[in-house]
Amino acid sequence: MKHLHQLYKKPIAFLFLSAAVPLTAFCQDAINPETVITATSEKAGESLVSRRVKTSDTASLLKDEPGVALATGGGVSSLPIIHGLGDDRIAISIDGMSLTSACANHMNPPLSYIAPSNVSSIAVKTGVSPVSYGGDNIGGVILAESLQPVFAKPDEGTKGSGSVSTYYRSVNQSTGAAFSGAIANSNLSFGVTGSIDHAKDYKDGHGNTVTSTYYKSRNLEATFAVKGDTSILTLKAGHQSIPDQGFVNQWMDMVDNNASFFNLGYKDSFSWGKLDAKAFWENTYHRMDSGQDKLAIPAVQTGMTYMPMETRGIDLGYSLKTEIPFAEKNLLRLGHEFHHFSLNDSWPPVAGSMMMSPNTFVNINDGLRDRYSLFAEWESKVSKEVTTVIGVREELVQMDTGNVQGYNTGMMYAGDAKAFNAQDHARSDNNLDITALARCKPSPYATYEIGYARKTEAPNLYERYAWSSFFMAAGMINWYGDGNAYVGNLNLKPEVAHTLSFSADWHDNARKNWELKATPYYTYVNDYIDVNVLSLKSTGNTLQFANHDARLYGLDVSGNVGVWNNSSYGRGQLSGNLGYVHGRNSDTGNSLYHMMPLNGNLTLEERVAGWTNAVELQLVSDKTEVDALRKEPTTPGFAILNLRTAYL
Repeated sequence: MKHLHQLYKKPIAFLFLSAAVPLTAFCQDAINPETVITATSEKAGESLVSRRVKTSDTASLLKDEPGVALATGGGVSSLPIIHGLGDDRIAISIDGMSLTSACANHMNPPLSYIAPSNVSSIAVKTGVSPVSYGGDNIGGVILAESLQPVFAKPDEGTKGSGSVSTYYRSVNQSTGAAFSGAIANSNLSFGVTGSIDHAKDYKDGHGNTVTSTYYKSRNLEATFAVKGDTSILTLKAGHQSIPDQGFVNQWMDMVDNNASFFNLGYKDSFSWGKLDAKAFWENTYHRMDSGQDKLAIPAVQTGMTYMPMETRGIDLGYSLKTEIPFAEKNLLRLGHEFHHFSLNDSWPPVAGSMMMSPNTFVNINDGLRDRYSLFAEWESKVSKEVTTVIGVREELVQMDTGNVQGYNTGMMYAGDAKAFNAQDHARSDNNLDITALARCKPSPYATYEIGYARKTEAPNLYERYAWSSFFMAAGMINWYGDGNAYVGNLNLKPEVAHTLSFSADWHDNARKNWELKATPYYTYVNDYIDVNVLSLKSTGNTLQFANHDARLYGLDVSGNVGVWNNSSYGRGQLSGNLGYVHGRNSDTGNSLYHMMPLNGNLTLEERVAGWTNAVELQLVSDKTEVDALRKEPTTPGFAILNLRTAYL
């Protein structure tokens, strides 16, 4: 089969499409993500395969990585946090698709759309990330890839492959199964993957049931690929259904989430360089309401009964990226990216309720958020020891929404709705990102990296357009899960973060026997989106999103060392990490919300004859730096000892 690009008489014409065709990024050759976990990776102490067995939540695959923490909500919907900055402040890509939480409580974050069993690799850049990794973020980058198409060798004819797995966890009576299958020759490949996960409410150490921790998740994906001499064309399509997922930290639960997607990708190599093009579409129907556990509790105790909430979100985009070698040991990366997100968020009336009828509460009406991006990045091998990356990204973010209405024309809704509808809702932000990185490897035993980044992130639709200050309605705008109520602000400015990061990595020549890495960092954020108080209550405050300046700094330390290696006891390794982050609002002096206290873990692992045995110790210091405006509680320190064994 000939090159797919021979369909085009002049392949260079693709470059001219960059004026009209947007696009995403893929991993660099020289400046790699700080952590790349694959099915065979042992750098983090255990392979991706063994991590997938332990969880149904894809975000938790990164829970032990230095600098990464998780805000746990539903059983498959944790929100990752990098160096104190999380959720929308992180750029998350799944097979090159930029997905958005289509929910006022972010119950369907991007990583919830791919099952752990379908992850072939997941990478995280916790420090300064190159502009080609993505824009519209100030916290870091996470890149997840699903299982890739397989092809037969030219002399193998047609071959098939497949796998089946299942699990049971006693802590929450969770069960699940996953399968994958593929048939391929040397040029064509077709594969299917699927998974199902189900869990009941889990029990704490005393045997007490923790309500609203149940979940169900079902995923199905098909991949068709065509391979040429230097090219590959891939079409992926999939569907996800989450019929139930409880949220212990929210007023509401997820009672239905259905999402479908198409993802078309094309990669090729030419005499002038490489091309990576992609187009995707993803459609989400999402419903929230009081779930089975919350309805079992009398309304007089919770203050909540039925409150149906429905959203529809559509992500679509397309991208074009080129990598062009020039001079000697220099690469020029050029890219153009477009991402469109539309959202409708409405709450049907509740029969018999005076406050929640007779109209549909319109929260976000035809909300639009479009990003147009251009970037250029120059990677240079300055010498045998030194590599540099310098990049610039320009983004135009355009947002708009229509008029809104409350459940009725009563005073608790009418004033806010009238004031919001009287204003012009269209907003445009011009965002500039600049990144400069240098990596030095003076010997086979040491690597140093220093970087500076100016990163920009525009507000999301809820931060700008959530309009009601009535506590019951504003309390539904809360991806923090803190019991407070949040109101949008049409006058929000984009966040602009200046980050300086340094990493020192010492290791043996083959990176097998020992490694020690330390990464101090400092970030100052102009116009950080924090809150101002609208009203104070004993049960929860009403807060409005507002720009403030903020500063964050911290340190990540990680390492591992081989303890033994012999025929009787296999290979033993001791690994661990330590993390600290401090964040403060420079205007008010308050601690930033949800800063992870000093924490670390230590693992002694043995691998012998297919068995993996480990003793893990997790340590978290007491949390005393809290955000009083959000009624964030202090918490005592704790230690957890885990014992695990697996045969693979």
